Amino acid sequence: MKTKKLSLILSGLMIVTAIIVASCKKSTTTTPTPTPDTSTTSATDNNMAQQSSHDITNIGSQGIENDNGSLSTYRNAQGGGLPTPQSGSVSVVVDTVNKKMTVTFYSYFGWDGHTRNGTIVYDWHLSAPNAVWFRDSGLVLNVTTPNIGGVVYTVDNNTITINNKQIENKGRNSSGQLYWTDVSNITITKPSGGTPIQWNGNWTITLLNTSSYVSIADNGTASTYTYTGVFHGYGGGPLNYINWGQALVSVSGTFGGTASDGETYTGSISSGSPLVLNLNCTPSLTKYLYVSGTLNFTPTGKTTRTINYGSGVCDLTYNVAIGAFNINITI
Repeated sequence: MKTKKLSLILSGLMIVTAIIVASCKKSTTTTPTPTPDTSTTSATDNNMAQQSSHDITNIGSQGIENDNGSLSTYRNAQGGGLPTPQSGSVSVVVDTVNKKMTVTFYSYFGWDGHTRNGTIVYDWHLSAPNAVWFRDSGLVLNVTTPNIGGVVYTVDNNTITINNKQIENKGRNSSGQLYWTDVSNITITKPSGGTPIQWNGNWTITLLNTSSYVSIADNGTASTYTYTGVFHGYGGGPLNYINWGQALVSVSGTFGGTASDGETYTGSISSGSPLVLNLNCTPSLTKYLYVSGTLNFTPTGKTTRTINYGSGVCDLTYNVAIGAFNINITI
């Protein structure tokens, strides 16, 4: 009996001691300092995705703007003809009768500093009957990136898949500027693997300097004319076309997606501070980047990120601000 009592006493002491120790641990534990929210993964992935989407829009807008397949800002000179790469090759086939353009890159290292492979197809056969060129009101352009013989469209080995993309020419806004809507949903798979980037955008794209245009007849030497109000026309008759090498383009609207770390987010670009793409900056800088404007996006459950592209300088740099934290990123 004594042995049993002693065992019970010892057991009781052990339980009490455990409780005391546990209580002491709880009372002396310091609350850990929260890790600052400084992740820029979703910011950089969003930037890559929206630039990729706009890049595809730019290629289409330039290629179908005249019947010689000119991609002026993707090469080292203005004028007609196919873009001349630093290495590799490209085929641009424009079929204005069936309203279709096929662009196929073969290890194409362009003057914008990126390497492309694969095919992009632009189809506008569902457009209004008189909408032939990108500048024509009523043009409805559907874009796809088909897998041809196992070859998919890639930029710098990142696979760009268009799930759907439709661009529509809405005519002119109240300021007389040409503008388009661009509704896109794309997936980007990095060569390193990981979670694919999912991105969707609903944009309004405006040609800010619509009052300037170039005539095929003068071989691109003219740049400032007055809009005459005719149907075909950046600024004149049916032989006039948009000179993308001198274009200032703004983007506003909403977007969202999933970053490569699995983080989801939503965002917007205010029409009061739209992103501005200055194609006069290229090809001298060999890369494309917005030169001004701000966008805000909010990862689920986190602080809103603000990306500021500056005030118009072609410096390939943007700033990401997360509360009091901010960092400059240069591509």
